[in-house]
Amino acid sequence: MAFLRWSRLKGREKRLLVYLVMVGTVAAWKFVPRYWAPTWVLETEHYAIASTATPGQTAEIGRVAEVLYAAYRERLGALPGFQTNHARLKLILYKDREEMRRINPGLGWAEAFYRRPNCRAYYSAKEINPYHWMLHEAVHQLNEEVAHLKLEKWLEEGLAEYFSTSRIYKGRLALGMVDINTYPVWWIDEIATERTLAQSLENKSVIPLRTIVTGRGGPTMRSSVNLYYLHWWTLMHFVFEDAKARGNAMKLLEEGGTLEGVERLVGPIGKVEGLWFEHVRELKGAEAVSSPISRTGTR
Repeated sequence: MAFLRWSRLKGREKRLLVYLVMVGTVAAWKFVPRYWAPTWVLETEHYAIASTATPGQTAEIGRVAEVLYAAYRERLGALPGFQTNHARLKLILYKDREEMRRINPGLGWAEAFYRRPNCRAYYSAKEINPYHWMLHEAVHQLNEEVAHLKLEKWLEEGLAEYFSTSRIYKGRLALGMVDINTYPVWWIDEIATERTLAQSLENKSVIPLRTIVTGRGGPTMRSSVNLYYLHWWTLMHFVFEDAKARGNAMKLLEEGGTLEGVERLVGPIGKVEGLWFEHVRELKGAEAVSSPISRTGTR
């Protein structure tokens, strides 16, 4: 029957069909994940980690994931949608960057990613901080599967960066204490390069906060990916660390982070922009943030 249907097609139709099959085959080869099987699975209190990394590396990721979970629960556990009786969260840990990109083709600049139900990352053995990519994506997983948050882009990414750029100190995630060996902190020289907000807006090292919050206008993500992540991170850091802004931080998360919500809960966007700019300049001036750092595996 298939042969009869093929035989009835005209030459042009046959060529078009062959072309579509070829395009589909190439697309599948480029984007469809390859087969992968873990060497072992490690279960912690809240995570099931399927891994091809070494036992020691897998155990380290397990410990860090639990440190993140504890900090996330302590900071956000009062949110009305926060769920504690969930199944173990699934984390896939590849032995290195090459394996992750071979198994998951077409990743572009992504160094880790979350696609429910799996948070996928690799062990970054060549970096001083081998797990910050995983922490970032694990926050997205917690937002989705534990806290059940529905956030605007800036708030979703900013929250992930706030946790993943915080330093692990004495076995705890010291929220707000910046780890210089994390993305996007190592690109902090690119934001707010002039002493005044007006000058930084003019030279485009600052994107207007109205654009950041609404997601409308501004440079393309392709041309300014690091700058966008720097804005998302520093704005979230400001919201949580500024003495006045943090009072409504939880309400902002609960409502989702729209422009209307920011202006009602934090302040008029113009005023917030000025205060945030000063916060960024303080972060840039901090000795720890300005120290030399590793930049392997950057975006």
